[in-house]
Amino acid sequence: MTQLINLYLLNFLAKPLSNTKPIFFTMRKLSIFFVLFLLSPIVSLSQETPLEKGLNAITKSSVQAQLEFLASDWTEGRATGTKGEFLAADYLASMLQFMEVDPAGDKDWTQPTREQRWKGIKAEEFTTYFQNIYMIKQLESSSSLTISANNQDYSFTENVDYSLFGGNSSVRINADLVFVGYGYTSEETGYDDFKGVDVKNKIIIRLNGYPGHNDPSSLGYNRFHKEERYFEYYLDKNKDDVAKEKGVLAIIDIYPNLSPKNWIDKEDFNNLSQNESPKSPIYENRLELPSDNIDAKPLEIYPSNKLVIKLLKNQGINLEQFEEQAANSLKPNSKPLKNTKLKINYQVKTELLHTRNVLGVIEGENKDEIVVVGGHYDHLGAANGFVWSGADDNASGTVGVWMLAKAFKASGIKPKKTIVFAAWTGEEKGLLGSEYFADYPFGDKIENIKFYLNFDMISKDSENDTLKNKARMVYTSSFSELEAKTEENIKKYGLNLNMTYRPSVKPRGGSDHASFSAKNVPIMYFMAGFPVTYHTPKDKTDDINWDKMVNIIKLSYLNLWDIINED
Repeated sequence: MTQLINLYLLNFLAKPLSNTKPIFFTMRKLSIFFVLFLLSPIVSLSQETPLEKGLNAITKSSVQAQLEFLASDWTEGRATGTKGEFLAADYLASMLQFMEVDPAGDKDWTQPTREQRWKGIKAEEFTTYFQNIYMIKQLESSSSLTISANNQDYSFTENVDYSLFGGNSSVRINADLVFVGYGYTSEETGYDDFKGVDVKNKIIIRLNGYPGHNDPSSLGYNRFHKEERYFEYYLDKNKDDVAKEKGVLAIIDIYPNLSPKNWIDKEDFNNLSQNESPKSPIYENRLELPSDNIDAKPLEIYPSNKLVIKLLKNQGINLEQFEEQAANSLKPNSKPLKNTKLKINYQVKTELLHTRNVLGVIEGENKDEIVVVGGHYDHLGAANGFVWSGADDNASGTVGVWMLAKAFKASGIKPKKTIVFAAWTGEEKGLLGSEYFADYPFGDKIENIKFYLNFDMISKDSENDTLKNKARMVYTSSFSELEAKTEENIKKYGLNLNMTYRPSVKPRGGSDHASFSAKNVPIMYFMAGFPVTYHTPKDKTDDINWDKMVNIIKLSYLNLWDIINED
């Protein structure tokens, strides 16, 4: 019928109106023309571009359908390596297959039955949607600690006099000790607590923080403090990294207000159903990626005052005086402890845990230039009648990734760069899934990955977001045009988003973009807000801001379109 209408229109337009015909016939002919014009789907002022086809494929109903399943009780909180996470991974793989996005995971082989083998059917290799990872899970650990001073041994009890956190390798240590102040180094200012002392194969004693951290009026505070959200996290991480690089065997971390209450192994006699924020059992076991080398990370020891006093007795070290003087003098006072050794016996039991990243790919004209879009799909699991559903953290980000796969597929054109879509495992245990991928990337060379887009918590509002449109974009500052491009896309496509921008030379943070930034891959990272339901069983779908989530996904698609399809 459509073809007949269009042929009539073309024939009509090809014939001029005759001046010899009655006027009423001419008007009738014009009326028929306008009716047919309105009925015809071909006659239009414009057609959808490939970019617009993809953009229009990002819909609230598609977002909602996927998110409500991923955050349902069926997936049991998607804790790393659990049945619920495996179920979620299978669902995500099936969605990629449904969207006709090719698999980008490990190779596997078909398993013909005996009857099929009799008929000559052989096993065939194929690509899966899964990148398999075998993590090391710590089941339980125990330790003993002894101070040897002046020919006497003093024994201390774990979770009474100290707590200890170690890796997944049992170890015995008998070593000298060195007091290193804060264990802090600053290349910018030249401050170095390790200057003049040898800490290789030693145990260090250090204070929490940095010079002047408790006194905002001090020189140290004004020189070292930074108003950044993750400042304290990276302060501790950098101190640990420096200690590891210098060959330290163990770290005794002194926190002045340390409370032993967390060392107590007790039953919670309160009614858990009344507990507003129960603690997920995911924190009970550590996970690590496997390594060919024995774990070289220093043991972490958190001492009681009793242990600290015994260690520093007759050593000429007064912690309060040191902190007061260092705050303004910025002079280290590091020194080895005299006639004192520490013996540690750390034993740990472990097992292997099977986990999976989910990977799909849309091959581009250039196979060697790859853009990765990712977000973690794991969360905190379930226990004691509670399910940590993780609707915002991070079922929302996972759906964002899958919607971009749907959009780029719907565009109908082959992208110039290859696009890999990834759902990471193990983010809640230390960015483990994305770290593994960065070590063993699609295409085998991390240099071929030209850009990474990360989604984490893109669906809810912070308490102060009264207009419900605030969002944040972190990006690599060398992509300076991204900020202007983002504002242009927001205005052009009418997206109700009030963006905050955080450029950085090498963006860091507690999400999976950090695994790529550490490999010098430029990144762009979207986050909607920091809701009160974060890491609680109340992170469900009832308070999702669907419009904001859809707008963030659309904005990221528009930003990414140019990165993927331009040189």
